[in-house]
Amino acid sequence: MSDSHRLLIRGGAILSMDRLVGDFPTGDLLIEEGKIVAIAPRLDVDDAEVVDAAGMIVMPGFVDTHRHVWQTQLRGVAMDWSLFDYTVQMRTMYSVCYDPEDAYVGNYMGAIEALNAGVTTFIDHSHLQLSEDHTDGLAQGLLDAGIRGVFGYGVYRNPVYRPGDQDIDVDALKAELFGPLSSFHRANAERARDKYFPSNDGLLRFGIATSEFSAFSDMAPVLEEMAWCRTLQPARISAHIGVGVENELHIIEGLAKAGLLGEDLLLVHGAHLTDEEIRLVSEHGASISTTPETELQMGMGYPVAERFEAAGGHPSLGVDICSNVSGDMFAQMRLMLQTQRFRDYERAGHLPTRLDYPTRKILEMGTLGGARALGLESLVGSLTPGKQADIIMIRTDTVPMVAVNDPVAAVVFYAQSSDIHNVLVAGRFVKRDGRLVGVDWPSLRARTERSRDNIFRRLAQIPIEQVQAAWAGFYRLENDAEAAMLP
Repeated sequence: MSDSHRLLIRGGAILSMDRLVGDFPTGDLLIEEGKIVAIAPRLDVDDAEVVDAAGMIVMPGFVDTHRHVWQTQLRGVAMDWSLFDYTVQMRTMYSVCYDPEDAYVGNYMGAIEALNAGVTTFIDHSHLQLSEDHTDGLAQGLLDAGIRGVFGYGVYRNPVYRPGDQDIDVDALKAELFGPLSSFHRANAERARDKYFPSNDGLLRFGIATSEFSAFSDMAPVLEEMAWCRTLQPARISAHIGVGVENELHIIEGLAKAGLLGEDLLLVHGAHLTDEEIRLVSEHGASISTTPETELQMGMGYPVAERFEAAGGHPSLGVDICSNVSGDMFAQMRLMLQTQRFRDYERAGHLPTRLDYPTRKILEMGTLGGARALGLESLVGSLTPGKQADIIMIRTDTVPMVAVNDPVAAVVFYAQSSDIHNVLVAGRFVKRDGRLVGVDWPSLRARTERSRDNIFRRLAQIPIEQVQAAWAGFYRLENDAEAAMLP
């Protein structure tokens, strides 16, 4: 379908996520040149292709504000991992086992997975920039998939050793992992921006994923890196923060004092931020992404979404790592909603007589909230005339969905990726009639499995004990008793 083609979605239950537009038990939606031009209970249009939405819920695509897309081939490896396991194995071992082909496959397959699940926009916190060829593969994978979002070029310093190196110098590895912004990343990030995102206003935009600021001993490298980030005019700067392994740096306060805490900053996790730090984040217009599943599993702290909202911010949700959790937003919405409700009951100290956290709020967090966090609320996040036609259509006649009584409840509590019948990005079908458009699935499946096998073959050549030793100090595992507890 060309962008100029008119498309009429007819007779669906419309959840607009726009309070001025409202919802329609049965309604029509008209798309022209990739944008929504009209929504009403009934639209009389003669010159448009009609898509029958009877028995479906029509809503904006989900917006995921934190995902490490490259890990898609590694499903399930992190199912019993702590944050220490993750940093040792994923960030310091699996990463060096990827070649540029694996980087492409991980990002392409990961973006396809997101689209299949109705996630039409995400930010890729992409800390696999081992070489220029890796960067090219990562960027091209997202571009080829046709997803909207931000490619967050990761300046994290990946290890320089390679599988097969049997005598890893632990001191040299620590110096490499915890060093400041490298000259390679400065040059390669600028190269990638100029090559793939020259105007930076397209479907996919350029961003920066920062170093792990908690690894620095003072604010100087943090401030230097943040100032450098702004020279590339990124759509968003994504930064892990407040995950429970912080040193004595007061990063939020330091950024605010330096005038570097701004609207383009997307902080991730943040459970260990103080109320004052959260107030500063909100006051300066920055955003926070909550990833409930990984935060709760890995001990990063109780999700901060409710505290951020109380401070006046607009919280959003992220999937985080598909090496551990599914690539859809349904699981994140359900977990966040019910854990927040439990927290409310816990504070009250008695059995509840009412619920204070409505289901619609969590659906907004997964759509319009995400769009706000990425600075894309004028384009996506709601079904609003004038916005881009990033739309999903969810069947209600399937086994999990049949006998829908409330469409909001149906989406949040019952829907699965397999129930998503149609997905459009900028008015173009990327999934239609339950099938991905333009994807040779047997070939992609085989390519993904082949990539996984190659990664695991290389992984077997790495001595894990030496890599663990490099991270032990960062996690305060500095005495013999604690070190002996390492797996």
